[in-house]
Amino acid sequence: MPVPVIIPKATISMEEASILKWLKGEGDVVSTDEPLFEMETDKAILEVPAAVSGVLLRILIPQGPVKVEEVVGWIGQPGEVIEAPTKVPEIEAPTKVPEGRPPAQAVPDEPRQLTAPASTPAARRRARELGIDLAKVVGTGPGGRVTEQDVEQQRETSPLPTVRPAHERLPLIQRLTTAWRSVPHIHIARLMDVRGLMEARAFAGPGISITDLMLFLMAKILPRFPHLTMTWRGDVVYPAERIGLAFAVDTDRGVVAPVIHDAGRLTLKEISQTRRALAEAARACRLRIQDLEGGVFTLTNLGAEGVDFFAPLMNLPQTAILAIGRAAAHPVVVEGALGVGWRMWANLAVDHRVTDGALAGRFLAQLQEHLHQLPQEVSESE
Repeated sequence: MPVPVIIPKATISMEEASILKWLKGEGDVVSTDEPLFEMETDKAILEVPAAVSGVLLRILIPQGPVKVEEVVGWIGQPGEVIEAPTKVPEIEAPTKVPEGRPPAQAVPDEPRQLTAPASTPAARRRARELGIDLAKVVGTGPGGRVTEQDVEQQRETSPLPTVRPAHERLPLIQRLTTAWRSVPHIHIARLMDVRGLMEARAFAGPGISITDLMLFLMAKILPRFPHLTMTWRGDVVYPAERIGLAFAVDTDRGVVAPVIHDAGRLTLKEISQTRRALAEAARACRLRIQDLEGGVFTLTNLGAEGVDFFAPLMNLPQTAILAIGRAAAHPVVVEGALGVGWRMWANLAVDHRVTDGALAGRFLAQLQEHLHQLPQEVSESE
């Protein structure tokens, strides 16, 4: 009996997504957990695996916007007939369709027609980055297929848009707007003495970053502060069963926050290896659905960009996020004498509905204490 291919709810906050491309075609044999299509959510580009083995009998929606739990295709056995296609939930058409994106079709069992010409994945990605309408690009590839070089040529001959098309980042914009409007953020900051952090980094050796060391510390400290690891599900907050640490990664599609699961059970080297692998997957658009689930706290670091201090937005449905800037040498006064010390700003944003500034202050105090002890803690974790 044919099984429907359904859009999964990749994260708690996800309500809709967009199919970028199918990795299998109609008639192709697929295996359970084999990547079936690429989907863009508000947080990342994901490969959605097949739920069952069989043959991809029908693709209902080859590309474009979709809703959670919408049926986008069918998998079955060779020769099976889809007797009664499940009705695809209707997507309300906007009053003005963004250029380059087709409106939702009224007939659920007919594939949506694309207005853009055939193009390579690299061409589509580059066109999105530059805000270029692929329908206006002349393709020079086989069969008139638009290549990345064609997009670059169009860029040279056409004026660039003054703003990036809003629809390309609409899911991210909606999520950030919701966080800004609905969450009463409070920010508690402290200028940290990070001499221990710099010593620990030198001791840990090459490959270990400041982000790795800070994630290592978060995994140790956060179990003592359960109010900072609660997550929203509807109108109720739930305590964390395990410490899943999200960390911000800058990609060409915006910031995403993959999750290091059960970080409290990992060594520093294991945290570092996992962090690097997830960051590489995020930049290559190869994150899995589980890589975005289970985060209870987020770390964001702009130190590499030369930023000293910034105020982060909440990563819903979490209730706390820590932002750190660059670690730099500062003039300091120690016992009445002027000297030089390593300092770094740490700014903790919390959801005021769940916790308050006093607890945030105690968390930062614990963080400072552990930063002093970090060389010893790194040595003990080896």
